Amino acid sequence: MPLDDHAPPTDLADRPVRRAEGLYLGIVRGRRFVHNPRGRDALALLSRDAAALLDLADGRTLRELAAALQRPVAALARELPLLARNGFVQVPGLPPAPRAPGPPSLDLWVHVTNACNLDCPYCYIQKDGRALSEDTARALQSALLATVRSDGVRAVHLRFAGGEPLLRFDFIRGFFEETRALLAREGATLSAAVLTNGTRVPDGAARWMREHGVSVSVSIDGVGAVQDAMRPSLGGGGSWAELERGLDAFAAAGVRPYALVTVGAANLDGVPALTDWLLAREMGFRYSLVRDLDGGAALLDARLPGWRPSVGLLQLRRRAAPAVDAPPMLEGDALARVLRVFGECYDRIERAMPVRPSFRRTHRFCDLQWRHPIGRACAAGERSLAVSHDGRISACQAALHHEGTAALAGDTALLALAPAVMGPSFQQRSPGAECQGCRFRHSCAGGCPLLLHRRDGHAHGRSPYCEVFRFVLPRILRIAALELALDAPQNPG
Repeated sequence: MPLDDHAPPTDLADRPVRRAEGLYLGIVRGRRFVHNPRGRDALALLSRDAAALLDLADGRTLRELAAALQRPVAALARELPLLARNGFVQVPGLPPAPRAPGPPSLDLWVHVTNACNLDCPYCYIQKDGRALSEDTARALQSALLATVRSDGVRAVHLRFAGGEPLLRFDFIRGFFEETRALLAREGATLSAAVLTNGTRVPDGAARWMREHGVSVSVSIDGVGAVQDAMRPSLGGGGSWAELERGLDAFAAAGVRPYALVTVGAANLDGVPALTDWLLAREMGFRYSLVRDLDGGAALLDARLPGWRPSVGLLQLRRRAAPAVDAPPMLEGDALARVLRVFGECYDRIERAMPVRPSFRRTHRFCDLQWRHPIGRACAAGERSLAVSHDGRISACQAALHHEGTAALAGDTALLALAPAVMGPSFQQRSPGAECQGCRFRHSCAGGCPLLLHRRDGHAHGRSPYCEVFRFVLPRILRIAALELALDAPQNPG
């Protein structure tokens, strides 16, 4: 948020002012900006006085700092309240703004079917064509009611997934409307999202989603031939043409999907072109680095077993066993290639600014979070769970077919099952010992705990993508600050 004028207390002159530790500072369009990774939405443009004050704030009083800067005390005092509220400086009597807690919530992935019309080689779902039954649906509704009653949950968010969830649109529609009515009687709200490949949009589905506030996320891994190779149709052929038709159907109904981009060695070089395409289509998007949940290794390294060259692209071959000799970190030439490509992506985003929808409100990179501090990279097993088509509960949707699941019981609150699906080796401390000295630890928290657990047997180490995260976060902060600058008055004084 840009700094603005707030009436300061009249007794600030003799209070000590000290800059907080761990701030990230930069310059964009000739304007200084600062980010506090421990604050909430604590990214701000600085006026000249605020920048000078922040640079010099070493514990001297405001009066002493004003004398050193040869500025009136009143001019500097005007900057202090917002600097303090964002946690950029520490001033006795001006505490940072408290973080308002939201209502107790539950985020639940619901895999409505294992069937899919695509055959993506990196998919972690074991597809057998089965679907979530009516009996399982009733048990899930009962468990949600028990959760609301026993755990005080007042907001439930469902993520309908698969397989391809829109193959069961009628089920989704009925389950959502019925469950929302049931939860409303208990004083709880229900929201939802559909995570789809975008190639099958049943008649009326997009309009229903718009009318009921159900958001849509579409998996897109490349433009044209790259998408066809990464997300081939079941039985052969590509999916790009069908995806474009699906997006047009959403647009005709007034629905703007969010794009989920999974990045691996096969499509990495095509991500800049996809970035341009998404910007032109005015779609928000998230980059997610592909995860090897069998071996715990970094699949962005094309040297690892499981990749083979095919028709000019690298195609992923499913592996029967994990690669025991896989390096624990993305490094060397493979790392350099990843940094080069994402550097180009963020260059293109920066050149395109301003963009719609808002970059700082919609863009994500993996589980990185700069808008508020995190102690874990995700809420898996705490306020986020997943349920499979056959009623198994897991801490994470990617672990539904692996270790750590429990059976759904209609009379048992879902959060009560969390201890059964979160063994001690999967629980993540904040932060791990290897991350203590990292300036970005409050925005990263070590990365995906499931990936770390698969690699190391615990979730306390560095992500295989640590160096990518350290490269990407400053780029994201710079572009977010640029968006602030483009929205702010031009006078930086």
